[in-house]
Formats: sequence, structure tokens, C-alpha cells
Amino acid sequence: MEKLRNVARFGKYGKRLCMMFLFLCITTSGLMRASVFAQTTVTAKFRNVTLNEVLWEIQKQTDFTFIYSTNDAKKVRVENLDVKNELISEVLNKCLRNSGLTYTVHDGVIAIRKAEPVRTETVAREKYTITGKVIEDSGEPIIGANVIVKGTTNGMMTDMDGNFHLEVTDKKVTLMVSYIGYTSQEVVATPGKPMSIILKVDNNLLDEVIVTGYGTFKKSAYAGSASIVKTDAVKDVPNVSFQQMLEGAAPGVSVNTGSGIPGSSTSIRIRGMGSFNASNSPLYVVDGVPVLSGNIGASGSDSGLDVMSTLNTSDIESITVIKDAAAASLYGSRAANGVVIITTKQGKAGKPVFKLKSDWGFSNFAMPFRELMGGQERRNLIHEGLRNYALTYSGKTDDEVGLHQGMTENEAWAYADSNIDQYAPIPWCGFVNWDDYLFRNGSHQNYEFSASGGQEKIKYYTSIGYMKQDGVTINSGLERISARLNVDYQMAKWMNIGAKIQFSKVNQDTYSEGTSYTSPIYGTRNGATPSDPIWNEDGTWNRALIKLDDRNPMLSNSYNFKREYATRSFNTVYASFDIWKGIKFASTFSYDFVMNKSRAWKDPRTSDGDDDNGRFSKDYNDITNMTWSNILTYQTKIKKKHNLDLLVGYEINSKKSDGLGTTISNFARWDKPEVNNGVVYQSMGGSNSTTRIVSYITRANYDYDNKYYLGASWRTDGSSRLARENRWGNFWSLSGAWRVSSESFMKPLQNWLSDLKLRVSYGVNGTLPSSYYGYMGLSSLTSNYNDNPGITQSQLENKELTWETNYNFNSGIDLGFFDNRLNVTFEYYVRTTKNLLYSRPLSLATGFSSYLANIGKLQNKGYELEIRSTNIETKDFRWSTSLNLGHNANKILKLDGDLKQVTSGTSIHKVGLPYSTYYMIEFAGIDPADGEPMFYKNTTDENGNLNKETTKDPRSAEKVILQCADPTITGGLGNSISYKWFDLNFNVNFSFGAWNYDGSASKLEHGGDGTLNIPIYYRKRWQKEGDETSIERFVVGRSISMTDYATTRRLYSGDYVRLKNLTFGFTLPKTWTRKVGIDNIRLYASGNNLLTWAAYDYIDPESGSSPSWDTPPMRTYTFGLEVKF
Repeated sequence: MEKLRNVARFGKYGKRLCMMFLFLCITTSGLMRASVFAQTTVTAKFRNVTLNEVLWEIQKQTDFTFIYSTNDAKKVRVENLDVKNELISEVLNKCLRNSGLTYTVHDGVIAIRKAEPVRTETVAREKYTITGKVIEDSGEPIIGANVIVKGTTNGMMTDMDGNFHLEVTDKKVTLMVSYIGYTSQEVVATPGKPMSIILKVDNNLLDEVIVTGYGTFKKSAYAGSASIVKTDAVKDVPNVSFQQMLEGAAPGVSVNTGSGIPGSSTSIRIRGMGSFNASNSPLYVVDGVPVLSGNIGASGSDSGLDVMSTLNTSDIESITVIKDAAAASLYGSRAANGVVIITTKQGKAGKPVFKLKSDWGFSNFAMPFRELMGGQERRNLIHEGLRNYALTYSGKTDDEVGLHQGMTENEAWAYADSNIDQYAPIPWCGFVNWDDYLFRNGSHQNYEFSASGGQEKIKYYTSIGYMKQDGVTINSGLERISARLNVDYQMAKWMNIGAKIQFSKVNQDTYSEGTSYTSPIYGTRNGATPSDPIWNEDGTWNRALIKLDDRNPMLSNSYNFKREYATRSFNTVYASFDIWKGIKFASTFSYDFVMNKSRAWKDPRTSDGDDDNGRFSKDYNDITNMTWSNILTYQTKIKKKHNLDLLVGYEINSKKSDGLGTTISNFARWDKPEVNNGVVYQSMGGSNSTTRIVSYITRANYDYDNKYYLGASWRTDGSSRLARENRWGNFWSLSGAWRVSSESFMKPLQNWLSDLKLRVSYGVNGTLPSSYYGYMGLSSLTSNYNDNPGITQSQLENKELTWETNYNFNSGIDLGFFDNRLNVTFEYYVRTTKNLLYSRPLSLATGFSSYLANIGKLQNKGYELEIRSTNIETKDFRWSTSLNLGHNANKILKLDGDLKQVTSGTSIHKVGLPYSTYYMIEFAGIDPADGEPMFYKNTTDENGNLNKETTKDPRSAEKVILQCADPTITGGLGNSISYKWFDLNFNVNFSFGAWNYDGSASKLEHGGDGTLNIPIYYRKRWQKEGDETSIERFVVGRSISMTDYATTRRLYSGDYVRLKNLTFGFTLPKTWTRKVGIDNIRLYASGNNLLTWAAYDYIDPESGSSPSWDTPPMRTYTFGLEVKF
């Protein structure tokens, strides 16, 4: 056992020690580079080659990076080089002899430049020296900038500190200074006066790029609707999955995290809902490949395990959200709800860049969740409730001990005194706060290392990361190990290959949410009262709770467990070939494999497992997703102004799932939960399924003189989820744009109007049924009749089932002011979904109650506004702001035939109304005379008017149509500020107009159940005649309880404003860090969900429109260190 403990200790601390060791090794390497150059040797043999080839070989054999002019290196021929273990300095001297080139070495980089000309006896003119430094706006040096004397070939590249020096023969010369991504400058130089030349970023070159998966476009040339999400502001927030990075970051995008358990499933909606029964989630594309999404958990836990939690957010370079049909239609049947495109990081040519990042922090509930009265306050209120019950008693004398009609105040209090200990006794240990035992401050830690770089032909990015989060409940958490390797290699001028490899392993601890009495959330809010001790006085577990009896939540969560184990290998390889001028062929093959297993244990010492003497479940689920895409493109420019881009392609996608699970009970020992240790098999089952899509793709884009843009696409999908007659669907789009600002008549406005573009698009895409085999007539082979196999019909044949089709219109205007320091985008859209999948009722004589049919029609309309501005930009100070707003409203246009409405619980689906419209009894308040709840009758007279008389019997009240759950306005406000070494980023999210329904209040608004917990809103209860309030008189044993009826008292405003994240960072001056070979050291602190204003603050506003007993969102605090070298 002691050895096992030592191993466990090493597993806990080993990762940290390894990361610290790696950090120290790489840090000290910066101090050793100078001596390394002096000792490095090279072995090479070349005949009649260019200097370029020799340098490439040296670079492969050493750790040095070369900076040089490709043209200069190609002009130098190395006739004969044969060296073995010779010093690199000697090899370079041999190669550069009589070449007119020389070299310098600094910090692992060898810069090759033109040598200073040697003065000869014939040169009589005096020479002068010009020195200077090339820097960015921020003051950082630009390495490798070209500095040339105008009209000559005399020039050089700046060194690692941005410095240059030139010998000239004139006292006054003009220097031409240039660097990729910056605006070139010409400056007059005078010898003897050191210069400081500032290059500014070229906004035209750095135009935002929209990645669509089937092509990359500059945003200025794009006719569709797409939002590029800036992830820099939230890169320091510990997000398990990238979906959390989208919250408030793009207009029209809503993110809903169903549970606060780390790694739980997250859903995204783009521009409202598009389906009744099929998926409303967007398609996710990673590095050009459509990928798995949603819950991959095998245990069936309430929280789920999101497959996106396997992706390290630090590996993400950019996120693009496509919202209209212009590009989404290229993805066909999976793109009706939009597309989220993720591009991971790729290396760049140049010096290798290493990064170490570590952060630590803690978390708790973002807001108090369903607060309850403490022990003494609860006891006092129940005491009052007993007294109220005695005063209002209407039964016969002694039907209940101590009660009779017309009791006096003193008699009523005496009755309360004699009965209070049945409901709220003072336990031996004092009143108990169950939250102190079942909840804790969550914690998280994260360690990452990445390396990137490359040369002209090969580029790479690799990373490894370890993350661990402990949730706020004692049985929740997530641990992830992730690794990535992205490589791109240009084998020849006409051929490029590459691979993107991801591996991750995720372990999740979860628990049962919902209305399980032993669930931490539900148990503590419902039946585990402050009068229930966790342990008896003798130290044994309390198995006799007032309401829960033997169902002790702390006991169950100490011994039971539910765990998910996911392993993912997501690999993509690709190759592209330049066949002819402008013609390129690209082939991409991706194989995504996810293996997930779960283990769940109900211990025999708990109420969950004692009846079965222990119950153990083990489930496996393997998912494979294979995609093969072949694309042929042709790009050409005709007469300098006509640009044509054509694409044709073929794609196949196959998804397979294979699952197996079993549950076994009756264990001899509770410490050995495994399948082979139980003796009673309770259940065993398995399933496998396969779906496939074959697609043909075409696209054409044309622009004239970068002013007029036209685009068209067509995609044909064939899916195995539909019958042969309806298997193929056609999806298309048309788009156009006019860049008005490029017209000659706009030149007078160019001083303040930098950009003006109008665009419009229209297209069709589709949605498939969720079921893989929904069109088939199926029979079940597992029916059991007296332990004999049987066959029963399980599904009706439905060959008419077909695609949902989404018709999407989008129009927009893009504006840029003051050299694009202020950018405004406004969009209006109409999204109409036809052939909606809806459950059509059937006669029960068929053996089925309904079947799925394409019978509905739904429309979404809305607008979006996005504003980005650079408010201040100087050498030391920069402040930028972004604001986005979105409005979406939907309504049902058609149901089945003449059917106009369908009611479902507290909702009504009616033609002409939003889908999420509430329908329930209308609460009329509390009667000031007696404290009893009242309800509007809302019966309808012959003129259709509602009767607003009140009743105290909810059974006499009619349901009415009420508000909609959807918000009117959602959005986010972000600010990024930097001053010298300091940076500050914060984002504020907001939502207005939504109405939420707290259905879980049916377990809390009892108004007098003395065995349960009591919410704090009963502090506002009616207590005496004349009180104006919405909370009824508290009466133990009341005859009519609000828990039994769904009323508008449970409806509340979902308006909120939340400080979503805030980060403050400090970067050490580079003059300090470069002395030890480190480029950058940054310390930062960040917070998530720090402050919240909510119209209704009893429940977190981001718990959804129907909050339940799920773990609410977290407030997190993080402290981190980032090192770059």
C-alpha cells in the first residue's frame, strides 16, 4: 500500500515538477547560445549548388535559424564543399568567401547580409555612416526589415534589436524601409544622426480573413454574413470548451450551458431556432473538416460530456461563425442552423517560438442559487405556520389532536409549541448547513507548452497541455491531457502536404442532477433540512431524515460515483497540387475516433444501492467519423480587373457508433465494484448504427476591379437517413456585393468614409431527421415472452420523410470611418424553414400514438449590429471597443393541415405566435384580507373578451396565452486597453426581453409543508390584514398549495447585465527579459462572471428559460504566467 501511495503522490506532483524542469531548462538555454555557436559542428558534401541549399542543410543539422534574402542566396554558387564535423563558423566562412555577403549571430539567429564594400585605392570619395533603428508603433524592434539607399543596391536587414548601419558616399540620402505587413516608408537620412524609423501596420494587408472551409476570403470581398470572433480577450479565461468563448462575442449567437459541471454539454443557437424536432445546433468544422458535436457521454448523466471539451482552446487560432446561406449552403444538409468554423494554429517561417503557460484559480457559484432560510428562521416560520393552521382549523374537534374550531391566539401558539419539533427540531449538533458539506470552492490548474516555427518549405506547430478542474460539488471535476501536431510541408513548387493530429484524454466526475433526493443540488434545496444532522451523535450516518428518511445526500455522495472516460484521436492529412496555371487540386482525409466508457456505482451502504446490495453499471461507446474531400479549384485574372474563382468537389462522410453496456448487482464487497464481482445481472444491451452522406459541390465567385462581387454555389447531398425516393437534396445560394467606396464619385468622402459595401444573399440549405432509420418500418427482436424471444413491430414505415428546407435571405451594409478606425456592420435577415418535422397524431388502434412527418413551417426575422472602434492609438497607449447587438423573433406559419394550435404543458404552439409562447393560469396576487392566493378566471364571453374576475380555486381559472421565452435584444460590449507593459480586457454581456419559467418552483412554493426547506422569498409573505405582497400566508397543511398548479407567479423577467470576463496583465519590459534569452514574460489575473445585475436574482439568469436542478454557472478567479522565448 505504501508503494501505491508513493505512486499516487508522484502522479499528483509529477506533472508540475516536469513542467518546472522543462521551464528551467529552456530558460537557461538562452544563456548558452553564444557558446553553442562556437562549438557547433556541421557535416556536409555539396558540388555546384546554391548557397540557399547549403543553408537549408545547416539549419536541419543545427538549432540555428537563418535570416537572409532568397535572391542573394541563389546568386551565390558553392562549387565544392566537403566538411566533416567542422565548426559552423568555418563552414560559413568557406561558403561566403568572395560572395559579397557576411553574417552576424545573435540569440540563435544567423543573419546573412551584404558585406560592407572594401575601399580601394581608386575610390576617392569620402564615406559616411548612417545608423538607426526600425520599430513598431509600440516601440518593439522589427527584426529583418529591409533598409536600402534609394536608387542603389546598398542595403541591409535589421538585426535582432532592429538596428542597422549603412556606409554611404553622400551626406544626405533617402532610405527605403519595408517589412511584410507594414506600410513602406521613404525617409531622408543624415550621417552622424541616429534615426528611429516607425513602421505602421498596413490595414489593407491585414484585412480580416473569413475561412469557409471551401475557401478563404478577405472580409472586404465577402458577400455573405460571417462574424470573426476575437479570442484574444478571453484567452486567459479557463474555458473547458471553445463554446464558452462565443458568449456575447458575436451578434445573433446564443450559448446555453445546461450545467455548471466541468465538461458538461453546451448548446449554441445561431439566429434562433430552425426546427421543432430535428437539431437546432450548428455544424462545427475544424480545419476544414466537419466534426462530431454534442454529448458523447456513455453513462446517460444529466450534465453529459461535450466532445468539444477534448479540444484545447489554446490551440485555436480563429473562430468564424457563418450565419447565412452564401457559404453555409456549401455544407448542405447540415448547415441549416449555421456553421462554426475553427482554425487551429499553424507555424510560421522564422525563429522557433516556445511558449509556456500556467494558471491556477478557484471558483464558486456566480450567484446565490435558490437561497433557503437557515435553521432558526425556518423553525420560526414553521412555528408561525402551525399557529396559522390552528387559527384557521375548520375540522371537527379532536379530529386532530389539540385542535378545534375557533381557537384563541394563545391556544394556537400552544398547539404550535407542542408540534414544532415534529418539523423543525434543533439537532444535537445545532442546525446544519448542508451546503458546507456537499459544496466547496472549486479549483482549476492548467499547464501548457507549445512550439512553433519553420522555414520556407516546412512549418510546424505542436503543443501539449494538462488541465484539471474540481467542480463546486464534491463529486464533480474534469481532467484532460491534450496534444497537437500541425505540420505543413512544401515538397515541391507544385505540391504541398500536411497533417493535423490531435490526441486527448478526458476524465469527468459527475453526478445525478434532476430530482434525485440524493443529488447535491436537489437534495439540499428540497428535503435535506437544517434540522437533519448528517451524522448521529455516535458518529454513524443519519438514516432517519425528516423528509428524506434514509436518503442522506452526504452519505450517497461519499460512496457513490459516476465517471466518464473519453479518449479521442482526431487526425487529418491533406495534399494540394498545382496542376496548371491557376488550377489546383486538394484532397483531405480525416478520421476522428472517440472511445468513451463510463462507470457508475451505487454503494450498498447508501439508499441508492442498499435494496440491490450494490449496483454497478459499465458502458462503452465508440464513435468514428470519417470524411474524405476532393476539391478542384481554378483561379484566374482576366485583363487585370476580372477575377474568377471556380470550384468543383466530391465529399463523403461516414459516421459509425457502437455501444455496449451492462448493469449488475448484489456484491459481496463494496470496495470491489466491477462487473465480474456482482452476481445478479439486471440488464445488458448494446447497439450499433451507421449513417453516410455523399456530396457533390460546385461554386463560382466573380469580382470586377474589387468593386462588384457575385457568387453562386450548388451542393447535392445524398443521405442514408432517408428512403431512396427522397434521399437526394439540392442546396444552393446566390450572393452579390457592391463596394461603393471604390467608386470614383466617392473620392471626395474618402477623408472620413473609408469603406462602404452593400451585400445581399439568398439560398437554401437543409436539416436531416435526427433518427438514422426514421423512414424504415422496424421490428424489435428482443421482446421477451415467458423467457422466449419474440418479435414486435417497433416503428411504422415512413418513406415520405424528407429534408427540412431552410430558405435564408440576408442583406447587410458595412461601413468604415476614419481610415477604418471605426467599423459598423448592420444586417437584416429572414429565415424560413419549410417541411418542418413534426409529430403527427395517429389512432391508437394502429399501436402507435404518432409518427414523424414534414408538415410545419416556421419563420425567423431579425437584425444584427456590430460596431468596432480604435478609440486611441499612440506609441504607449491603445484602447479599442467592440459592441454587438442582435434581435430575433420567430413565429409559426403553418402546422398540420387545418390545425392551428397545439398545447404542451406550459407552452402553446399556435400559428402566428412564437414557438416558445407560455400558456398557463394567470396569477392575480394575494388577497390582502386573508393572505390566500387568487387567480384570474379568464373565461371568455360571447364577444371573445376575457373575464378578469378572480377566484381562489385555481381549478376555476382558464389558461391564457402569455409572454414569449425568447429575448428581444442580446449582445455584448468589449474593451481592450493597453498602456506600455499593462493590458486590460473586459467583456459585458446583456439580454433583455426574455421571460423564464421556473417549473422547479413546484417543489418549493409549498406555502406550508413543514417537512421541506423554505425559500427566502417567504420572508415577503402575507402576515396580517392589509399586506400587499405576492407571497401567500404560510400555513402548515394548507388545503390549496401553489405547488400543484402552473401559474404566472413562476414567470419572471430574464433581463440581465453581466461582467462576463475581466483580465489584467503585466508584461515585463523586454530589455529585462532578453538578457536571459526570453522574449516575453507576462503575469495576469482574470475573472469570469464577476458581477451580475438581474431583474430576478433568485436564479442565475444564464440557467436557461426553464431552470431546473442543474448546477448553475460558476464565478472563476484565475492567476497565470505566460513565458515566450
